[in-house]
Order: sequence, then structure tokens, then C-alpha cells
Amino acid sequence: MRVGARFFSVLVFLFCTGTFFSESAVSLCDRAIKKQNEGDYYSAVELYRESVLKNPQYALAWYNLSYCTYLLGEYELSLVYIDEALKFSSSLTEAKNLKGMILLCLGKVTEASAIFSDVLKTYPNNVDARFGLAQVDLLGGNLGAAENRYLDALKMDATNRKTLLSLALVSAESGNQEAAERYINMALEYHSGEAGVHYLASYLAARRGEYSIAERRARSAVQINSSFDRAYELLSEILYAQGRYKDTCDLCDFRIGRNRNLTSAWYLKGLSLSCLGETERAVAAWQTGLSIDPQDEIMRLGMEQLVKSGVPLEDKRRPSWASFHIKKAYEAKVNLDSEAERYEYQRALSLNPEDLETRRNFALLLERDNLHELYLHQLKFIKENSKENKKEEVQVQKNENTPVSKKSSFEMELEDTIEAIESLLEDNLSSSWGTDPFYLDKTRWKIGIYYLANPASVVHSDSAGIIAKAVRDVFEGVSVASVKLETEPVDSYSGAFSLARKNGTDYFLILSADETERSFLLEAQMYSTRTGTKTTDFNIYRTGNDKIAKSLRRLRSGVLSVLPIKGRVLQIKGNRVLVDLGKSDGAVKDAVFDVVRKGSIRTNDSGPGIFYPSETLIGTFKAEKVDEEISEGTFTKKGFYNVLNAADEVVLVSVPEGKEEAQNGANETRPMADADGEPATQESRLAEREAVKESLKEQRRESTLINMIRSVF
Repeated sequence: MRVGARFFSVLVFLFCTGTFFSESAVSLCDRAIKKQNEGDYYSAVELYRESVLKNPQYALAWYNLSYCTYLLGEYELSLVYIDEALKFSSSLTEAKNLKGMILLCLGKVTEASAIFSDVLKTYPNNVDARFGLAQVDLLGGNLGAAENRYLDALKMDATNRKTLLSLALVSAESGNQEAAERYINMALEYHSGEAGVHYLASYLAARRGEYSIAERRARSAVQINSSFDRAYELLSEILYAQGRYKDTCDLCDFRIGRNRNLTSAWYLKGLSLSCLGETERAVAAWQTGLSIDPQDEIMRLGMEQLVKSGVPLEDKRRPSWASFHIKKAYEAKVNLDSEAERYEYQRALSLNPEDLETRRNFALLLERDNLHELYLHQLKFIKENSKENKKEEVQVQKNENTPVSKKSSFEMELEDTIEAIESLLEDNLSSSWGTDPFYLDKTRWKIGIYYLANPASVVHSDSAGIIAKAVRDVFEGVSVASVKLETEPVDSYSGAFSLARKNGTDYFLILSADETERSFLLEAQMYSTRTGTKTTDFNIYRTGNDKIAKSLRRLRSGVLSVLPIKGRVLQIKGNRVLVDLGKSDGAVKDAVFDVVRKGSIRTNDSGPGIFYPSETLIGTFKAEKVDEEISEGTFTKKGFYNVLNAADEVVLVSVPEGKEEAQNGANETRPMADADGEPATQESRLAEREAVKESLKEQRRESTLINMIRSVF
């Protein structure tokens, strides 16, 4: 009896610890498949890992582990898992196709294409391999070829869910709404019990602006699968698009209650609250979202735009909001990226203008770029606004004839620096001509900014408006450009053209953006307001951190690269002339300018550049002494009479070879072209080369369309 009791105790222990009845690899895999079908990929991954630990040669578990990891966006790890699956079952066609899809996501398009083609050699009717090659076509920008592959697949199986949904998405992208609706209705007819089908039907309806239908389909998706968060996210975006901001906030709170780390919910909640006029709650929501994901650029832009327009200047939180950009400026300095450093300091100062330490660092950046007049201007601003603690005050007396005063070490250092710079600038043109360049109006070009709405955005709702404001803001440091933003989206080119004519601009831009989790595409068409003809267009694609900031700066550089350098005559002394163009405007010694009658310059009928009637040309100006903001030189008249007047205009014609102003971090905020719209500075040539390089890149880019199609894999 004693031995039997001991044996029974051992059995109880083994049962309680799970050792006796250890779950098999197959059982673990079955449980994982159930979790996967419910959309709980994290739990499924955990169970699949336990399964392959039990049986390292279990190909099906490795395959499903790779698939779930792929769906979670961990492509490198997913590739490791699928290679394990193929190691133990090299003939598993599904595994080969999945590896091809993973390689596509990693940008290894050639390798992926080879895998899909190899599968089709053995199995010519394999639908998934055809889908893979269709995605290769989409990444290459060949929408028609992709559609043909889907149509071929549809001939093999007229009810295939993936085929019907993919065709619906491609048809919508190509503008064939009738075909898109036909395919999505067929998918709903054959697969009405699948939440994913209702989700895509909702997305396509929202894309068409049919929000009542979109809402009904989204609600059907969450009724079928109550844990389908993407459907809840789309539903909240649809409610927002209908102006139901309170309902949107409630749904965002529901999603946050399930998962507090959903930054998309915090973003949309903040956006809805800002529309309701609840600035404090909106800022709080966005702050929470940014604490979860500090690299969410759209959310940060939205919060900062709201802070600048709706939060008092004396708010104590401003230093903390600006600190992010101060840190980014320091990182840019370490990386010798003066353009990014300047940009980040400007964003920090726009949030906290009273931060004199940051302003001082910004001033040092100007000094490093040899912009001494701008450096002096910033130092004087710091001096006038300094609230330095005077605990370290000492008595100061410059000489025996001046009174004794109390000053801090900070004030003494600042005054000494200002005095040294003023001494350095004693013989500059502003002194000899009696002109203060900082009071000059240097506005040369008026530019209108308009944007197209991005309906049913799958990353950030209403991001188009935030991006448009950011484009306007990035031109704030460009003194020669006056930029006006239309705060509401335009429906078409004609609407933008009409508004631009009404606003009296020289050029106008129409913006559109496409965003995925990992990439950002900013497109802009630039038109002449006078004729409505296209001047040029920009197609800017960036990935990684700071992708939006880099795109904004690239767009600014591109616009400035086609704006001719032009200025005005300020003063005349015989044949000596002072003009309001300096080094900061692209003027250099021996540069030659045409001088034309005031108001005679027009934008070209098509393409970049300007023109003016020959009878309005009154002479030429050759720059001989060039300061930062103004230049002095010789005027040579055309014809017998000298009809030159102050305020007549000068336009750059040529720059002597090898005498372009050296590139620095400030030069990206000035026009860069001559009268013909051709590159006239180092920066414009660099911008032109960058544009050529971008045009030569393979057009294999992530897009909303590709990501939506991948979601139905």
C-alpha cells in the first residue's frame, strides 16, 4: 500500500505539472491555427513556436509561424521561418509562394519573381504564384499587366476570393469604378460570411465617398469578427469623414480600451477633438500617441500645428514640445547635415520662440555658414529679449568717462560678440549706402498651395491637409516667396486654377500624398497661374525615419530650383547701382543681370523660366561688391537714354564659371535659376541631379494599393 500511494502521488504531480500529459506539437499547431483564424496573430505565433520546439522538423508549423510573422510585418524573421519550412518540405508550394511574397516586402523583387516563375513552370495554374507576379507588375508601375494576370486567374476560378478582391482594388485604382463595384459585389455574393470581404467593400465605398454604404459594410465586418481591429479603425475613419467627431472619439476610446498602444486610435481621437474645438484634450491625446511612437511624423505635425494656432505662447509645456527637434538638430549636426539642422532648429523655435539658448545655437549655425549679418541680427534679438538671471552680476565700466553698470557674464559675452561683429561689418554696403537690409521686402514670388483629399486613408485620416500645412510652413524661412495655403481640399485642377487666379499668385502647386507604414510619396504639380500650363512636377518617394521631413525639404528645394533669381534696384548714384540681392539670394561677384522696367516680368507660357518684352529691357547690371543681402555694381544702359528708376527689376542672366556661392545650410532657402529657368547655382545643379537620379530609380514602391492587395493574400 505504501508503494501504491507513492506511485499515485507521482502521477498526481506529473498531471499537475503537465509533464505526464505534455501537449503534442500537432495539438499546439491546431490551437495556433484556431488563434490565427480569429486574427490573434500574437497568440498564434507563441503557440507555433512551442510547436516547433516540440518538433523542429514540423514543416506546417514553421510555415504558419512564418505566415503570422509576415502578417505582423516582421519580414526578416518571417524569411528565417519560411526557410526552415522549406528545409523540411522543399516541395511545399504554399511555402515557396510565401517566401516570394516576403522577398517582395524586403525589396528583393528579382529573387521573388524567380520563385513565382519557378512555381508556375511546375504548376501553370497556381493562382498564388500568378498573384505574386501581379504584385511584381504593380511594384513596377504596370497596372495593366497586373490586371491581366488577375483576369487570367479569374478564368480558372470565377469565385476565387483573392482574385475578385484584387481585381476590385486594381479596377478602383485605374478609375474603372463600374468594374470595381462588379467584382466586389461578386465577392460579397460568394463570400458573404467573411469579414475581410466586407472590410474591403467598405474601403472601396469610402474611397468613392459613399460613406453610408461604407459604414454599413464596416459594421458587418465587425459583427462577423468582433476582434477585427482594422475594421474598427476603418469605421472610425468613416465616422470622421462624415463629421461625426463625437462618435469617432467614442470608437477610438473603445479601441484604446482594448489596446492602449494603438497610435492610430490616439491620432484620430486627437484629430476629432481638434475639430470639436477641444484643443487641450486634442493635444493631450496626441502627446500620448507620440509617447508610444515618437516617430509618427503626421501626428507630430498635427499636434505642432494645433499648438502654434491654439496654445498660448507662455504655456509652460512649450520647451518640452520643442525638445524633440532640438535633439534632432544635434543629431543632424553630428552627421554634418546642415540643412536638416537648420530645419529642426526652425521647427523648435516655431514651438518655443522664447528659447534663447536654442536661438543662440541657431545663430551659431548662421555664423558657421559665414552669414554674419544674420548672425548679428539673431544676437541682437537675444539681447533685447534676454531674461538672464543676474545672480552673477559684476560692475562694469568701459572707460573713465562712462558710468559704472551691473551686468552678468552672459550679457558681457553677448555685448562683446555683438561689438566684434559690428566692427567686422563697418565697411559693408549697408553702412556706405545707408540701408538696413533687414527692413527690405524681398518677396519675389507668390505661390498658392492646394491639395487633393485622400479619401479612406489607411494610415492617417485627413493627412493631406496636415501635409499641405507642413509644405506652407517649410517655406516660412524663404524670404523671397509668399505662400498662401487653401485650407480646404480642391476637387480638381480647374478649382485650383480658378482660386490661384483669384488670389493673384505667380505659380500654384497641387499636392497629393500616399502613405504606408514604411514609405511616403509626395507628388506636386507646379503650374503658371497666368496661363494655367504646367511648369514642372515633382514625384518624391522616401522611406525610413524622417521620411516626411526629407520629402518636404526636397519639395522646397525642387520648387526653388526652377524659380529665377530676381530683385529690385534700391538706389542709384550715377552708373553705380545698389540692388536687393546678396549672397543669401545667390548673387556673386561678376554675375550679370538684365535690368527691366518694373512690372514687366511674366512667367513663361509653358515650362520654367520668365520672359519680358525686349522693349522693357533698359540695360544690364554687373555685381562687383556683394554682401549677404545687397549688392553694388555697374549699370550699363541700353540705347541712348538712361531711363533707370529705383524699383526697376533685375534678373540673373549668367554667373561666371567657378564663382557660384559656396554651398551651405542656408542656401536651400533661396531661388536657384536664371531667367530661362536653368540651374544657376550649385544647389540647383544638385537638385537637378537628385531629380534625375530619382527618375532613374526602379519604380518598385510600396503603395496603399499594394498593401491592400497584400492584406488579402
